[in-house]
Amino acid sequence: MGWYDCILETVFGIPEDHQHDCPSNDPFGTSPCRLLPPGTPVFCHFTLNIAEHTGICLGDKIVHLDGSGAVICSTPVEFLARLNGTNLADNIYYAANHEGHALASPEIASRAIQQIGNHLGYHLLAGNCHDFSVSCINGQTMFQNWRLHDVERAITTAFHTRDWQWRCWGGWQNLQ
Repeated sequence: MGWYDCILETVFGIPEDHQHDCPSNDPFGTSPCRLLPPGTPVFCHFTLNIAEHTGICLGDKIVHLDGSGAVICSTPVEFLARLNGTNLADNIYYAANHEGHALASPEIASRAIQQIGNHLGYHLLAGNCHDFSVSCINGQTMFQNWRLHDVERAITTAFHTRDWQWRCWGGWQNLQ
């Protein structure tokens, strides 16, 4: 077991042999996977689909920048329950290749894990959840990434492919 697997198992209780890379044949792109591989970029809609909230999935937890500027590790339910539970989102989407396999990397997970507990500050247009997610994906913080499109561009660059899409992660509901 490497240091990365040791962290996942010790800190998050994710066993080394966890199952995660299970694409779906569902035409709506819903993955039944219970766990996504650590280092998978995810998002949910926010405020009646006007905006989005992004983070990095670590299996059964999601690391993200909350509205106070703190980097926190939440369950999928907590990730969706933004705005003191008034957010109406009920789906989480993950970056996947054309076969439905999650796009993930240990480096992305490691960057997210290293930030847990830090207070980075928060600003709607500079230093928001998208900027945090991009910094985990590419290792750079520029405070210029304020939209989901910026996260998508970072995913395309990091995974060297334009052949990917957001897929609905249905398996998070089995974690409750």
